[in-house]
Amino acid sequence: MASDVQGYTAEQIRERLSISTLVFRGYRPIGEGTLEELARHGVTRIELLESPDQFDLSDRRSMALLGQACRATGVSLGAYHANHTSFTDVDTEPQRVERVDRCRRQIDTMLELGGRLWGCHAQDAGEVVAKSYGDLLHHIEGTEAVITVENFARPGVSVEKRVAYLDRVDHPQVGMILDIGHVRDAEGRNPMTLPGGPTAVVGQCGHRLRHLHLHGFIDGRDHHPPMAPGDEIQWGELLAALHRAGYSDDFNFEPQGDPIHAGALEHTARAPEAIAELARDYVSGTDA
Repeated sequence: MASDVQGYTAEQIRERLSISTLVFRGYRPIGEGTLEELARHGVTRIELLESPDQFDLSDRRSMALLGQACRATGVSLGAYHANHTSFTDVDTEPQRVERVDRCRRQIDTMLELGGRLWGCHAQDAGEVVAKSYGDLLHHIEGTEAVITVENFARPGVSVEKRVAYLDRVDHPQVGMILDIGHVRDAEGRNPMTLPGGPTAVVGQCGHRLRHLHLHGFIDGRDHHPPMAPGDEIQWGELLAALHRAGYSDDFNFEPQGDPIHAGALEHTARAPEAIAELARDYVSGTDA
């Protein structure tokens, strides 16, 4: 009997295609030139990586300039990835309040630019993170903002631990970023590279899943362009699992670019058709 899960089409993936500005880190400043380069490749949505040497996510004037560049190039902002922001170095309540205030300002400028999903490297969801995210949740009530936590390949911040934390919070505006390169099983393997792994991991995230960090995974290292030679990610199964789970947010890719991976932007821009074909093949194989 044929499955009801037909998967995403290449057009559906491309309509929701987003790329992290990580692709430009280290060799191109973020501005009209880089955004025009994205638009020329058909990528018109970004996840903005925190880059303190270029701009301040918490400063309205700084971000207004970036907003002007986005409007001039037809590029929209979907998410902030505040990767330099965490609560690991917070030792006192005044420090915690100051860090929360910075996060609030980041969320405010994101909303002003039209984005709605914010995430930081919160680290282990202990008392400080739990209290701080509670403050941020109070701040975003009545808005369309979603605040998130991301999984990492370290104790305390695995997919399992993140989902357990989100189940305790149990609020629709607090969710999960699934980074497919950061997942590890008990043997230290990335289950997203193993048959059955993507289905299990996406199922574990369930309705808490709100955002994706997608990239290739080769020889134990992530942030490769998707489907680069040697990429081990089970893309067909992953897309089928996301479709089955009803995932409806951005397909956000997070490859590193030059000089580490030449042609990462071009490779990522071509990925929707190839990934959709793998997903169709996977669904056809499971229906057989």
